[in-house]
Amino acid sequence: MSDAGARARFASRIEELEDDVVAFCAELVRIDSQNPPGDTGPLVAAIEARLGDAPGVHARRIVAEDPAVNLVAMVSGSKPGRRLVFNGHLDTFPIGDTAGWSTPPLGGEIRDGRIYGRGACDMKAGIAASVTAFLLLAEFRGDWAGEAVLALVGDEETGGRWGTQHLLANFEETVGDAMISGDAGSPLVARIGEKGNLWVKVEAAGIANHGAHVHLGQNAIEALLDALTPVLALGDAPSQLPEAIARTIREAAPISEALSGAGESDTLQRITVNLGRIEGGLNINTIPNSAKALLDFRLPPGTAVADLHARIAAALDPLRDVTWEVLSECEPNWTEPDHELVRLVHDNARAVLGRDVAVNLRPGFSDARFYRQKGVPSVVYGVAANNMGGTDEFADIEELHAVFAVHALTAFDYLSA
Repeated sequence: MSDAGARARFASRIEELEDDVVAFCAELVRIDSQNPPGDTGPLVAAIEARLGDAPGVHARRIVAEDPAVNLVAMVSGSKPGRRLVFNGHLDTFPIGDTAGWSTPPLGGEIRDGRIYGRGACDMKAGIAASVTAFLLLAEFRGDWAGEAVLALVGDEETGGRWGTQHLLANFEETVGDAMISGDAGSPLVARIGEKGNLWVKVEAAGIANHGAHVHLGQNAIEALLDALTPVLALGDAPSQLPEAIARTIREAAPISEALSGAGESDTLQRITVNLGRIEGGLNINTIPNSAKALLDFRLPPGTAVADLHARIAAALDPLRDVTWEVLSECEPNWTEPDHELVRLVHDNARAVLGRDVAVNLRPGFSDARFYRQKGVPSVVYGVAANNMGGTDEFADIEELHAVFAVHALTAFDYLSA
């Protein structure tokens, strides 16, 4: 579709916009979008102002549940073709206690090669990169075919029901043929998949009485602990990954584990279970009549949610006075490592950074899972998660430059192929 000259001009404009994307990220950080309460209207207004009267761009707000405002924008190329979506979330973690911050949490301070503030890395840097790449595509819309779409959502930190899930279910233009997300990660790793999750509540019932009269009561906490023993052991259950995914994880380890910690590769390849909360009882000298535990299971590719359901049922269903229920679930999801989009992100990242770049899964989940459930190939490529959700959260400016360049070049290459 496009010639080498057009791509060279496109790449030159990326360099010219480096300061602009940094200033834009800082501007976004200064706008409060903590969730809760999840009011993303002011942030959407700032992005709408940035889109302005850009040639060929059509944008609209979509609200499924106040105050979470979503923004969808589209621009078309020179003729019909494929559709590429930039997806990202506008809401951030709460700031919480401001003690310990060296800079105002909503200050967007630029200092020592960093942009500081709540949401800087998660994911206002990614939003700034994607929006600026989108505008650059609009500028060069005569050199590619198809459509580029921004699908920016106001509800991710609390599950995505009113954000990405709502858009994909109701607005066809947000689905696309491929998706890039700038959610936090690292420019050195293109994340192509995620473990599945299963959140489970286990409850045990007992008979209350005085702690001195154990012969008259039935301790629910003890019953719960007995029930949890075989459930926690499910983390040792064998998993059989697809060979392409297992190979990808192994090959990524030298780069990925240096960033995410030794043991990440093992975590990605097996079922993990975290006992996140346990509660029960009133006093030291009373027998509790109820107890509850919350567990977070993560499933590697090759293990279905139904398989884990069956294993939990086998462990708990025979137990008297013990019940369990699923609170949330999602199948493992991934894009094939040899997919065109993965190759483009990887090759552009390697060229931009001038060093080897890994392709890998991520242990946690993002809105990319909803796209993969729709059959849309998706890659998450963003800045490192520096103090994400904590004190002095920041985005590295060099990393932001790299993410912007990779988003823009990958989109241009994909749409001009």
